[in-house]
Amino acid sequence: MIVVGIRYEKSHQTQYEQSLTTLRTTHQKYTKIIIDIDLLEQYRSQFSEYRANGLVGDERRLSWVESLESTNEVLQLPTINYHLLPQEAFNRPNFTIKRGVDIKSSIMDLNMRLLHEEDLFTLFEGLRQSIKTVFTVESCSINRTSPVSSSLDTQRANLSSNCQLRWVTIDVK
Repeated sequence: MIVVGIRYEKSHQTQYEQSLTTLRTTHQKYTKIIIDIDLLEQYRSQFSEYRANGLVGDERRLSWVESLESTNEVLQLPTINYHLLPQEAFNRPNFTIKRGVDIKSSIMDLNMRLLHEEDLFTLFEGLRQSIKTVFTVESCSINRTSPVSSSLDTQRANLSSNCQLRWVTIDVK
């Protein structure tokens, strides 16, 4: 009876330890799933925000132009002209793209007449605040339209500027 009792206790002790190990493993998997779900929710909300802002998905040329025009309504630059070039691949040195992600960009040529240099920076800051997509200033030049010796007119354009902006969009396959 004692020998049978000891064997019975050992077999149930082994089953108990196996069940305890299985329970711990299941608990670890459950904890990992909860963490993964939290991460997915965090990334999903960021992705949805990027999609809503136009960074992810099809390019939104109309919103870029509307943002430029609304910023100019505040600035009231003497003249501003733009020209959007066709979309192309976004290539930069040492920039690697993950598989399944296609980064494209479109160049916008801007020709502006400015009252003073600060108008240029105010325009870029206005664009940055009004539209939450990514753009870079590829190049920019400023030229004085009147000689330095003449007095500057605060009502007319004193400077001309030519800039290239690159609007970036991400297409996730």
